[in-house]
Amino acid sequence: CVVNVHLFLRYLMGNKQNKFMKRTIFGIILFLCTYSYSQKLTIEGIVKTNNHKKLAYVNIGIKDKNVGTISNENGQFLITVDTSFIKDSLTFSYLGYKNLTIKIEDIKLKKLNEFFLLEQPTTLHEVVISTKKRKIRKLGTTSYVSMVAGYLWSRENFENRDIIEHAKYLNIKKPSKILNLQINLFNVFSDSITFRVNFYTIKDKLPNKKIQNVILTEKIKEGWNLFDLKDLDVSFDEPVFITLEYIPESKTDKEPCRISGQFLGNAIQRVASLGTWNQKKGISMAMYVEIAQ
Repeated sequence: CVVNVHLFLRYLMGNKQNKFMKRTIFGIILFLCTYSYSQKLTIEGIVKTNNHKKLAYVNIGIKDKNVGTISNENGQFLITVDTSFIKDSLTFSYLGYKNLTIKIEDIKLKKLNEFFLLEQPTTLHEVVISTKKRKIRKLGTTSYVSMVAGYLWSRENFENRDIIEHAKYLNIKKPSKILNLQINLFNVFSDSITFRVNFYTIKDKLPNKKIQNVILTEKIKEGWNLFDLKDLDVSFDEPVFITLEYIPESKTDKEPCRISGQFLGNAIQRVASLGTWNQKKGISMAMYVEIAQ
């Protein structure tokens, strides 16, 4: 509540005059607080393909407003937004399907709870890798310090328990195959983790269009963790971004770990599904890939 209730109550308790006015004003304050907290809209439903197949881990949000969530493994979702967004639109995004965008006002008025995405096949640029003996290179941040940390939960969008998507620029200049992703983790409270690895094209030095991804469930430990990507056969011949999204099993999950970081560089991330990308200069996340070229 925007009213400083604590100070005002101290004033009322110290003022012995006009008990009726005290009760009246106190009631108004309670009403205002209740009213301010009630200015939320809840939208819930299930995401499916046009063939009625449930779609897991769909990114759902208001574009560039840093309000979002993801569907669970059964395609179900629940998102809470402020009433000020009633004229905005909710977008559903999943690689290989056309984005679905619907006005929040229409969702509430029509009581929509099923949302269908249409398939849209993606065409990948063919990359020819030489059969000669290839060199192994590391791209990204290969060291860390204990004073820099990256979170998996969004503190700005905590009500919806949405992800933080961490991005790393890969300065690829000739045909290269992605072999693995390595991440340094600490405060590990779980034996395993499910996450999505995405690859994006680049625009204005930020991730732009998602071109490929994979969902992995892997065991994790304190320190460096290697996630094998060789079997994906992912190859590029120009710079791209690789990103990491934590996928929780439920909204009540505790943060299973945190990502270590390093001074210098740029930490590029967004704090909600379909939110805006931002840069934090002077730090970077301890993530790198090994490539063969």
